[in-house]
Amino acid sequence: MKYSLFFTMAVVASLLLPRSVDARIGERRESFERRLFSNGGIIYRDKEERKTRRSSGPYTQYLQYLGNSAEVRVYFKSDDGRQPTQSDLDKGTLGSGWEVHVLFVGGKSVLETYKRVGSMSEYEMNALLAVLGGGAYWEEAEPPVEDELEKDEPPPSAFGFDYVRSDGEVRAKKSGGGLMVFQKQLDEFLAKQHEGNLIQSAPQSVQGF
Repeated sequence: MKYSLFFTMAVVASLLLPRSVDARIGERRESFERRLFSNGGIIYRDKEERKTRRSSGPYTQYLQYLGNSAEVRVYFKSDDGRQPTQSDLDKGTLGSGWEVHVLFVGGKSVLETYKRVGSMSEYEMNALLAVLGGGAYWEEAEPPVEDELEKDEPPPSAFGFDYVRSDGEVRAKKSGGGLMVFQKQLDEFLAKQHEGNLIQSAPQSVQGF
């Protein structure tokens, strides 16, 4: 299954449309950074440092499907509101806080990961979900049905998810001791693109057996 350039552009464009709930996903980069930088946040600017930190991101393998309008930025935010400096970044003396990765498409957030430097408490997880809910609430994703006769086809998902926002537009997943939130439409689009790529490459990969 191969998707045309027109289809890809159409989906990417649709990710930029405003959503019914005023949440962080869909927020413009300028607004996101203004709030973060005024609350103890700083951006990683060193090219090699950014590359190293992005390499472990669960989104990395999917960036190829989003084109030039996609950009990943990596931030650190102190947990007490203290403003870190570039010197703190360079020396690795940031202290405790959060590492935040944001995938922007066309300047708007479509995926965000939050990882505590140290362990995240259950209370912090719940507080973070509340903040990222944007006034909506979260529902736990339904577990897969074991009975083959009653099993429905699961919704396509590149990342998998543990929670769905009540409006159905945003998903969340506990990931590596942190939390990742992302647009449902992005998640399904990447899943279909990746599956199409696997189907296309399968004959070549087994050639010669």
